[in-house]
Amino acid sequence: MSEGFEKGFEIVFDEAGIDFVLFETERLFVREYNIDDFDAVKAYASDAEVTAYLPWGPADDDTVQRIVASRLKSQIEEARTRFEFIVCLKASGEAIGAVGLHLSDDLKQGDLGFIFNRRFWGNGYASEAAQGMLRFGFMNLDLHRITAKCDSENLASEAVMKRIGMRKEGETKKSVYTKVRGKEQWRSEKLYAMLQKEFLNALIEFGEL
Repeated sequence: MSEGFEKGFEIVFDEAGIDFVLFETERLFVREYNIDDFDAVKAYASDAEVTAYLPWGPADDDTVQRIVASRLKSQIEEARTRFEFIVCLKASGEAIGAVGLHLSDDLKQGDLGFIFNRRFWGNGYASEAAQGMLRFGFMNLDLHRITAKCDSENLASEAVMKRIGMRKEGETKKSVYTKVRGKEQWRSEKLYAMLQKEFLNALIEFGEL
């Protein structure tokens, strides 16, 4: 587990009610989407390299608007199953990417995802934010298990999963028919996971619990 994580989570209120659900890491804060995030989302969602392994990318303006609207809608779901947040630099407040958890129907498991503006690749921000989401999922949502999947050739995403301590559970061969780099095809996927017990044991080992 990396150092530098704040132990608490904060809910910030404004005149309209709950504005942000924040947690902090050493260099980042992670917050809810707001209506002004269009440009930040477009910066990564419209990039063909960033979205190479995502079936919906690269996104046009209408798609970006739907993404932001979907994220805003999820914030007011009565039984929330999507916790998708914007990642910002502490130093400047600039939004540089997104991280999220999609929960299972029984709210006991979550699937982790992350996406970042290409200008900020190579700085460890994805790992830092993803590890923060593990903490959020296990400590705040009391999840039993968190998984993460990636295309078998998406080595950068796989490296993040390894770096945050998830273990590889397997690889499916040509099991997903999806679009990669604009071409629909059968793809293989790698699956990583972590149990809440494993996460808590790691916190104990590193003196954080």
